[in-house]
Amino acid sequence: MRPAEPPDEVRSVSVDFGIVTDPDTDWGAIDERLDDVATTSVDLNAGRVEFTAFDWPAHPDAAAEPGTDHLARAARALHTSADGTAREVGFIVDAFVPAWIEADPSVAGVDVEGRRSPYQASASALTTGPVGDRLVEYVAALGERYDPSQIAVTELFLSRYTFGDDDLALYREMTGAADWPRDDDGRIDHDAPEIGAWRSDVLAGLLTRVRAALDDVRDGRGTQIALAMDVRVDWDDPAAGVPASGHDYEVLLRAADRLVVWAYVGPRDKSPRDVERLTAGLAAGGIDPARLTLSVGLWGGSADADPPQAISPELMAGTVTAAATNGVTDVNVTPLSHLTDAHWEALAAVWSP
Repeated sequence: MRPAEPPDEVRSVSVDFGIVTDPDTDWGAIDERLDDVATTSVDLNAGRVEFTAFDWPAHPDAAAEPGTDHLARAARALHTSADGTAREVGFIVDAFVPAWIEADPSVAGVDVEGRRSPYQASASALTTGPVGDRLVEYVAALGERYDPSQIAVTELFLSRYTFGDDDLALYREMTGAADWPRDDDGRIDHDAPEIGAWRSDVLAGLLTRVRAALDDVRDGRGTQIALAMDVRVDWDDPAAGVPASGHDYEVLLRAADRLVVWAYVGPRDKSPRDVERLTAGLAAGGIDPARLTLSVGLWGGSADADPPQAISPELMAGTVTAAATNGVTDVNVTPLSHLTDAHWEALAAVWSP
């Protein structure tokens, strides 16, 4: 799952959880597609702490299909290219916990109106509560069982739902402040930099715990497994990250090995030129391009759109080319489910001309 010598350039495709766990997935056909576009890496969605792609002995009720190790099946099929070159195989872990929240609403984040998030755990549940503990345990279990090249945590952000009483207590403890920052009318100042800085510290603290747990697996060889985190983008000030979501890049890079930057052009109506400006802004702001993956999202609009919409093959190809600029050598395309024949052909023209 991790070649002895990493590739000079990482060209990866992310495989959706639904494809990973589908018993009818034709892995041979996917392997051929990956060969056609000369991928050097593949990322498999391993699921959530509450819904996993394998039997997790500590939490057997979470298995998508008890008795079936979908990750092992996929990895065996995809880890070697047609010419015998080993591909890197990484995992993606989704931090959302909708089923857990439905069963125990107390772990959900709360907004200023008292509404609970249907997906996102509170900052306190991630820092001192059971959700963070379970996430640390899950990543460590994946590292121990499979020894992948990388584990990336996605959907880990704090933006709207961090204003419950438990999170206020955590904010007070971590910052020494008596209350949330407020405006002249006494309302919580959502845009206060203090809140963004605190959220980033919360997530960096969680990542530090995950990194420490990974370091201990496989008799200490887990140090070789990279820890990554998906992050949102500020297109106007790339190097600043998005502190309002807890995504201050410099803070997160103190805990994670690399950041997976969402170069999702469809939902934001961006162009390849915007992506090249993004990589230039990151480099100019002192963010090490060697610690970045530029992830080209194929969504044409909302990820929840029904039916799903994808950007054009031409826009994808231009964006993939633009992503590998200003020192970036790690480019990802996601998700596999949005890759039509035309997308595969366009990607081959870029990666395997």
